[in-house]
Amino acid sequence: MGLSSRILNLIWRYKYASFALVVLTPSLVMASESESGGHGDLAKGFIFLAIILLVAKVGQVVEKVGQAAVIGELAAGIALSALGYFGLHIVGEIRSSEIIAFIAEFGAVILLFQIGLESNIAEMKKVGLTAFVVAIVGVVTPFVLGTWVLAPIFFPDQSLTAHLFLGASMVATSVGITASVFKAIGISKTMEAQTVLGAAVIDDILGLIVLSVVSALASGGEVSPALIAELSIKAFGFLGGSILIGSFLAQPISTLFSKIHDGVGMKLSLAISIALIFAYLASLVGLAPIVGAFAAGLLLDPVHFKGFQIPHIARKLKSVKTLDHEDKEHIEQLVHEQEHGHIEDLIGNLGLVFIPVFFAYTGLQIEFDSLLDPGIYLIAFAISIVAIISKMVAGLVINKGKTSKLLVGSSMVPRGEVGLIFAATGKALGAIDDQVFSIIVIMVIITTFVAPFGIKYFANKLKSEIS
Repeated sequence: MGLSSRILNLIWRYKYASFALVVLTPSLVMASESESGGHGDLAKGFIFLAIILLVAKVGQVVEKVGQAAVIGELAAGIALSALGYFGLHIVGEIRSSEIIAFIAEFGAVILLFQIGLESNIAEMKKVGLTAFVVAIVGVVTPFVLGTWVLAPIFFPDQSLTAHLFLGASMVATSVGITASVFKAIGISKTMEAQTVLGAAVIDDILGLIVLSVVSALASGGEVSPALIAELSIKAFGFLGGSILIGSFLAQPISTLFSKIHDGVGMKLSLAISIALIFAYLASLVGLAPIVGAFAAGLLLDPVHFKGFQIPHIARKLKSVKTLDHEDKEHIEQLVHEQEHGHIEDLIGNLGLVFIPVFFAYTGLQIEFDSLLDPGIYLIAFAISIVAIISKMVAGLVINKGKTSKLLVGSSMVPRGEVGLIFAATGKALGAIDDQVFSIIVIMVIITTFVAPFGIKYFANKLKSEIS
């Protein structure tokens, strides 16, 4: 069955859910229009959140055809924008709502905090130099091509800042999407996978520094080598200083709060508070809040939460009595995994609500009339081709065979959630217009869509070569 047939089949299978959403939305619209002032304005925020969250969740149906949820959530936001274009007035209110903008920004902070938590600096050291070189090539090549080749060709009248944002948006690599594909096809422990995951994390760090520099320039700084050097030092200094100082303070602070209460609620609240504090500190020094959230995730190791209660399932497993040595080892391993990954699971559960809002809200920021220009698809396709090739080049630097090089390169291709954060930041700062924003989003969708196919193809080819 072809992809289009599978999508139509899914639409038919979930027709009742879709019908319910269509019926529910007008009711929510009428309710919102009947409220005004005082508590009514706050109640509108509840309705706006309900609409965008439900729309985002319906978009996740794309997972049924093997695509990342982010694509469906983005598409759902774009579909909502289309409804606004065709006369549904509440869409404009949602787009301009400060409440929804804050919740979407909170979703982005949670997302980067989660990526930081899942990034293990110790593991990165094992593939250190190779991953670092792959990351450098994977950052420099697309940034240079995007900023000084593609942007002048397609957007000659745009500002240098807009050109820089296009280049910056091409830098990102989605750790989450790549890791999920590795896990699905069973190659997470291979050298190629470890190299890619290490490189992707370094890529994110370098990309966030690029984003910080470009954002500062977009906020009014005049482009000069001295300013770029100053901002780069500030960004590197903040990340390095945060991780260094935080690693010393995290344990004592965690121990203090665990003595107040050692329950799951305190554990989650402490972790989120640290992420928010670091996001605020990043903004104080002129960096994007997501840089601070990422730094907070990097410094918080599971060992920092040892004073808190272990997960309920881990306590249950510990109480299991068995005489079989293999069973005992297996149970001990499960207990360790539950304890080690508990904070990530807690943040992941929170992210299930807030992160889709960010993606759907990003899709909603696309002015639908900009998508009616056929020319933007040609530009987006051309930029996407360069975006794919510029990441494939990164795989050429590893000292392995051709298939391994292509596997590493294709694994660096998906821009995913990180690319969208870059685009959303540029739009929020007014550095890029609706056309450029739409093109970047289309590029993110294309690279995120095609990457899993390339990864699976080269992974299977490598397996057949080894066997």
